[in-house]
Amino acid sequence: MLRIDFINVGDGDAALIRLNDDEFTILVDTGRPLVSAATGSKRAHAIDFLMREGVKHIDLMILTHLHFDHMGGALGVMRHIKVDRMTALYLPPKDAGWIFLPEGDCERTVANLFHALNYFADTVTRARELGVSCELAKRGELEAPNGLRLTLYLPDDELKARQKAVFDSLYRGEKLQGELSYAASKERNISSLMLRIEYEGKSVLITGDAYGAYWQDAEMPPCDILKMPHHGDEKSMTESLIAKLHPSYAITSCQNDAVQKKERPAERTIRMIKPYVPNILCTENRQLLSLEASCNTAISLVIENGSVRRIDP
Repeated sequence: MLRIDFINVGDGDAALIRLNDDEFTILVDTGRPLVSAATGSKRAHAIDFLMREGVKHIDLMILTHLHFDHMGGALGVMRHIKVDRMTALYLPPKDAGWIFLPEGDCERTVANLFHALNYFADTVTRARELGVSCELAKRGELEAPNGLRLTLYLPDDELKARQKAVFDSLYRGEKLQGELSYAASKERNISSLMLRIEYEGKSVLITGDAYGAYWQDAEMPPCDILKMPHHGDEKSMTESLIAKLHPSYAITSCQNDAVQKKERPAERTIRMIKPYVPNILCTENRQLLSLEASCNTAISLVIENGSVRRIDP
């Protein structure tokens, strides 16, 4: 049996995958360092869900990209649960220094990049102190138990090299032209790692925040369960891509706030995917014309005997 829990971490992503309870456990992304509580919401820090579920060991943690809502909870997870391996597209140099914000006005997305890189360096340093094997992601199949197939998709080599050059320079304390840091910050979403999980003839595709237009032309087979990229906003999916993937379940990780800062999920996106997807589910969402409001501790699905079913977490 393979169980997948898309955890309600509010405005963020965290997916727990367990083969036969605890034979092999994967955590893809970890949500934010802090998850704000809200009346009527079931959102929580990823570590809260893991500990309630009795998870004591994680074989593989994958951080899809360097945004706080995806990698920010990793430190908390590692403090309480043994993690064997952590995989990311990029790792800081072992002598990485603190990245200081420039004096004066600093563009917001650049400041956010500097904060994320500093936090990520601390995360990797602590992981190594705890004996976690920190590994650069490699394209293709990952080692997994018999019966479980894992395939990792990486962004194109040019984007990967461009990002590494900027991040390395920043960690070395070099001052870069503002547009280089800005571009590297903006490219974090499309540099997301994506993971395909295959078990008993069914497949799960976890996509980070890779905008649909970026990978719609990739050779990508259909899937049964799709974790919608970028929280189901208007950038998340194209019609040609959802038609190609044609999942039975599409899961969006988002949060329902009284005042919506961002349209997640987007009404337009839900209307677009509805003809192709029989089951559209959100960890937590407001009422839409084409989708009922919901609030879940997690969206939990099980693959067993060659079929997919939803269970209560």
